[in-house]
Amino acid sequence: MIPWIMPLSRMARSILQPTSANFPLRPMKLERRATLVAAIARGRRWLDELISDSATDVQAIARREHCSLRYVNMTLSLAFLSPTLVKAAVEGRLPRGIGVEQLRDLPIQWDRQLEALGLSPA
Repeated sequence: MIPWIMPLSRMARSILQPTSANFPLRPMKLERRATLVAAIARGRRWLDELISDSATDVQAIARREHCSLRYVNMTLSLAFLSPTLVKAAVEGRLPRGIGVEQLRDLPIQWDRQLEALGLSPA
């Protein structure tokens, strides 16, 4: 027997935002944008199902989609993004490094969402 530890498949990375306002930010990658827009649409669709169908609950959605209850709840939070952020995501104007993970944890108030991301209203 030889002791062996499987190496990490992906190194953790974080993106540093520039401190100066004149530094141009790179736009988000096309694949990441498509994933984000699909997740926002899924969250909105699930929220519409919850509102319109009294027989549907979060657990039923999780069973139907073969995913965890936590995943459904996190995706539902994307349905409450401000229209400004949704429009920027669809148009690909969000800076690189902002994706589904960052948008799931935003405050519910629209005016505080841009502030939490460190973005200025455009």
